[in-house]
Amino acid sequence: MKRLVPLSNTPSYVERYLRIRDSKSADVRVELESIHRPIVRQYDSYALQAASRNLEVVRRSQRCATSANALRHCYDSPTNALRALKKEIKELQPRRQLKYCPMCGVTLPKTFDHYMPAARFPEYAVMALNLIPCCSQCNSIKDDDWLSTSGERQFLHLYFDCIPEEQYLFVQLLSSADMRGVGASFELRRPSGFRRNKWSLLTSHYKRLKLLERFSEEGNEEIAEVLAGCKAHLQAGGGSASLLLQNLANDRATVYGDSHWRTVLMRALSTYSRLDQLIPLI
Repeated sequence: MKRLVPLSNTPSYVERYLRIRDSKSADVRVELESIHRPIVRQYDSYALQAASRNLEVVRRSQRCATSANALRHCYDSPTNALRALKKEIKELQPRRQLKYCPMCGVTLPKTFDHYMPAARFPEYAVMALNLIPCCSQCNSIKDDDWLSTSGERQFLHLYFDCIPEEQYLFVQLLSSADMRGVGASFELRRPSGFRRNKWSLLTSHYKRLKLLERFSEEGNEEIAEVLAGCKAHLQAGGGSASLLLQNLANDRATVYGDSHWRTVLMRALSTYSRLDQLIPLI
């Protein structure tokens, strides 16, 4: 898992919002013009607290809440201006990083999550920093449940929150007694020096999205696909399957990070003592 690149404030986040607002029908536009100052204040507050990783302290704007439908309409009724904003967010990310959902690393990121839920914070419905590319499953699981009952954030904000550069996701390969297959069991380990409060947020993200379970469920198919690739490599006259997997893992780590579950799985397979026995079974 790696952080995403946030859009800069040039042009400003408010200017990007205004492009969307001004593309709406006259009645919606007039209503939104009447709450322009509260929206500017809310945008400034979001940018400040996001950079400090303190978004939980941001309070709802009662003035903006009176125009919730108009604000939600900015996102729910797509315009060219909104499509341009989404495209800008995606194109800013490093090449290949959005091949997989950045929140889980499993599926395609075909939707956008409102990190601070639009149902509670309609003023952030099209705030660039509040739109996180993700898959529909992560979006559905997270929904509006962004804070715990004690008021702490439960999910990583992938533009701002700290993610360890050192490996923190590990896998144990589990082979059957007859060597007809191999499965995977994933776990998290806190890196030395990584603060407990940051680790608590990261582990909450994994727990709430059921990521370890999802990785293990996907593991069997992923292993079968990787081993099939090794077999094709060897049949074409390629060298060591172990070296192939190491190189592939290094490539994945560059793009997705050392703790992306596919990276971790390939590295584990590359050093697996029974690798050569598994490949002929594919």
